[in-house]
Amino acid sequence: MRPLPPPSSRAFTVEVDDDRRTGAALLLHGYTGTPYEVRVLGDDLAARLGLAVHAPLLPGHGDDPAVLNRLRWQDWLDAAVAAFDRLDALDRTAPGERRPRVVVGSSMGGLLALQLCLRRPVDAVVLLAPALRFHEGATVGIAALSTGLWRLRPFLQKEGPGGDVAAEDAARVNPTYKMMPTRGITELFSLQWQTERALPGVTAPLCVLHGELDQTIAPSSSRIIARRVSSPVVEHHRLRRTRHLVGLDVERDRVSDLVGAFLFHTLFHAAAASSSSSSSPPGAGVP
Repeated sequence: MRPLPPPSSRAFTVEVDDDRRTGAALLLHGYTGTPYEVRVLGDDLAARLGLAVHAPLLPGHGDDPAVLNRLRWQDWLDAAVAAFDRLDALDRTAPGERRPRVVVGSSMGGLLALQLCLRRPVDAVVLLAPALRFHEGATVGIAALSTGLWRLRPFLQKEGPGGDVAAEDAARVNPTYKMMPTRGITELFSLQWQTERALPGVTAPLCVLHGELDQTIAPSSSRIIARRVSSPVVEHHRLRRTRHLVGLDVERDRVSDLVGAFLFHTLFHAAAASSSSSSSPPGAGVP
């Protein structure tokens, strides 16, 4: 595994030189997490494929966990849509120019990415352990919280300080909240329901990756999404040694390879094959 970057809960942007830039990607983190969850993959997308990258800090995150108990799921989606709309400025496209737009979502961010596919022209979507369904036992408890019982337990302590991840370095430095705001979980529950109903409307090429050791979100979530979307291209990868935080865990190098290959072949391979001057777009290459 490559070393992790220094921990930071802040939003990040990775710019690419004009002669290498091929498009732009928006990366969205999960509930109680930060953009650090997708930092490794974001750096790789810029270096390998020439995609300018932005990962915002979603409302209620990276500061005070109590704020998450005062937000609605629409607040996270509104922030994601606004960030997507700013990709044109990051990519510095000329009027009338159209280059690929990619959305990557981790956990809750995966649901937001799917929602973005229904609202904006997304050319490819990548989901890392999308939070469509909790494990069966947790679902019963969250349904009870949704009736108002969250007021009795507004916060739940997480089992591990770095979140649901097997990699020791990630567990040590990942800047996630140490507790789970429970009313916010009920909002995530609502977002799950809204997203599952909308899956047939998703038509962007899709790559979904899920850790088989995920203790937070049922791996069946990814199977359901892969089966129900209307995307012309669907890849589904199971990661046998990975828990929930796919972008930080022990198979993070493989994740970058799989996502890089998917995006290269989906977005650039046809154009590269038809070009007489080059076998790949500027800044891109087969991972």
